[in-house]
Amino acid sequence: MNKDVIYYPRKSVEKAVSAYETPFFLYEEKRLRENCRRFKNAFDKYFDDFWPLFAVKANPNPEILKIIIDEGFAMDASSEAEVWLCEKLGVGGMYTGNYTTAKTLAYAKDRDFILNLDDITNLEALEEIGVPETLSFRINPGVGNATMENNVFAGPDAKYGVPFEKAVSAYKKAKEMGVKKFGIHMMTGSNVPIDEKDYFALIVEKLFNIVAEVKKETGIEIEIMNIGGGFGVPYRPEENSLDMEELAQSVRVVFDEQCKKYDLKEPRLMAEPGRIIAADAGWLVGLVVVIKDSYKKFVGIDASANDMPRPSIYGAYHYVSVLKKIPGENETVSIVGSICENNDQFAKNRQLPKCEVGDIVLIHNSGGHAFSMGHNYNGKPRHAEYLIADNGEIRQIRRAETIEDLYKTVKL
Repeated sequence: MNKDVIYYPRKSVEKAVSAYETPFFLYEEKRLRENCRRFKNAFDKYFDDFWPLFAVKANPNPEILKIIIDEGFAMDASSEAEVWLCEKLGVGGMYTGNYTTAKTLAYAKDRDFILNLDDITNLEALEEIGVPETLSFRINPGVGNATMENNVFAGPDAKYGVPFEKAVSAYKKAKEMGVKKFGIHMMTGSNVPIDEKDYFALIVEKLFNIVAEVKKETGIEIEIMNIGGGFGVPYRPEENSLDMEELAQSVRVVFDEQCKKYDLKEPRLMAEPGRIIAADAGWLVGLVVVIKDSYKKFVGIDASANDMPRPSIYGAYHYVSVLKKIPGENETVSIVGSICENNDQFAKNRQLPKCEVGDIVLIHNSGGHAFSMGHNYNGKPRHAEYLIADNGEIRQIRRAETIEDLYKTVKL
């Protein structure tokens, strides 16, 4: 059983529940820093100038980002709001948007973000806003991979990236416009299956084929290679964790082979992890409020899909813990929320300790792509976030929304 999946800081959870109104998100600084170091150190071992970015979309809480910045990460931003937040925190990185307006590209450019263009037509916007010295293109290699269909970000059905057949044309035009330095980026899927251990080496090889073709046809030497994110994490106890050092070493081998094969200057390696940094450092904590015996047993908690919608959107699996002072028998139940949609179910037909009203329920792997994907459907306010600091103290890092907050933008 994978300890990374089933772990939670029980004493801190109980302390937080006794002090604060549920539901809420709880993050652990120690685990967050460990994840940052594990990822960064794996690549630092094989790449002298490795440049890690954190995907802001995974968890945009400023206090979480400050910790990650402190661990040596820049940021991967994909919206104007994320660039705005990064500027407030004094950090830059790469801007990778899609179907982006000239206004947003200018906003990111003016704040010294490297623009990573999703389409050749974005070059027209540069004529309007000014040509940057450094520019990157996001390439669609024609194939992608992920644990869920909706998380495949490359291939003929994906809305992302410059088709690889058009890459040379894109770089040639950018060079003619006056761009001096170039990067290349590929993000082919989110949460790539962990057992696909050679996947990142394969996409890096694919990128080098494109880099070599670009050099041959345009004379451009690609100086930055961003291999994207999507590094898989285990959500089920029977799944293994990704061996980051093995992955980094496999990428190093491809760098050596391809640079020699094509006589290329080695580009600076960049990657943009999100969930592998934040997911298992956070939990959604709620209390059992209703137990319903229907055609099967439903355990209703005070959190709902508006707090953490991954199960309702993707049917995603999240491990669930029920904190019991005295262990007892298990039963098959579904853990649900109170939204008026039947997909508001965190866990279906799960074997869990027999629940009682007032029991504490934890939804694991809620540190990444959880709060950030939340919404206000049914007029549900989103809930507070708390951080377990390294010294064990728990502090609020975002207050809960109120009903009044939902209507501040309209006139009543």
